[in-house]
Amino acid sequence: MRQLTATLVITALALVAVMTAAASGGGATHATIVAALNAERAASGIPATVRENADWSSKCAKHVAYLDATGQLSHTEDASSPASTADGRWAGENSVLAMGSTWEHGNPFATAPLHLIQLMSPELRRVGVDESPAGTVCMTTFPGYASAGWKKPTVYSVPGNGAVGVPYAETARELPFVPGDFVGVPRGETGFNIMVFAEGIADRWNAHIASATLTGPSGPVEVRTVDRTTPTVGDYLPPGSGFVIPVAPLAPGTSYTASVVFAGGKARRTWQFTTAPQ
Repeated sequence: MRQLTATLVITALALVAVMTAAASGGGATHATIVAALNAERAASGIPATVRENADWSSKCAKHVAYLDATGQLSHTEDASSPASTADGRWAGENSVLAMGSTWEHGNPFATAPLHLIQLMSPELRRVGVDESPAGTVCMTTFPGYASAGWKKPTVYSVPGNGAVGVPYAETARELPFVPGDFVGVPRGETGFNIMVFAEGIADRWNAHIASATLTGPSGPVEVRTVDRTTPTVGDYLPPGSGFVIPVAPLAPGTSYTASVVFAGGKARRTWQFTTAPQ
């Protein structure tokens, strides 16, 4: 049930400008979407080897058709509806979803951190994808994870080491909650929700961030952490993952040093990134 419940988050990205742009396009191809996702992963030093599972994509297409037919963004389907199918119901329960934006106009999950962290997980190997010209997007996540490949603890991050142009501010837009809700971060504009992933550790399903820091030219920045052990929201995170959330927006055009240590001490990372200019 951990894998199932971790997918039941609904994104709220249906901004008027995005909806207008998406409606005028034809929707990106599956190959284009997977390539764009791999490019984002590579930019952060995360394995960019995600491949499409055509069967899962077919199931996503059926759930996308259901969502467009009903006009309601939901991970579940009403089995009594003529638009409902068993394949569509499976896809809905195992995917991240968006409505109102297509990959033609950038990553629809860019400001939905609980969705984005599932897609950026180093463990993601296979994905089913589909999107409609109306801007309804379905991408499977947890079924495509695999933990093999790490002989020793390794920590990845988004942004990666040396990254430039990192958003200095972010307003997370997803429902029913955002990561900061569970660690006392007020709703609204924060710094970019930094993602960290510990691979090759003993118990990735209970990965815990023991400490994290973020330092800029003026000294330490206040951050809060969310991980697999955080009540309620923890089950929505991929195994081994967590967030380091700057409580307030960062300074534009500024270099920062981040560090994170996972419980046990063997999985740790220190890296630098630079925010985008104002």
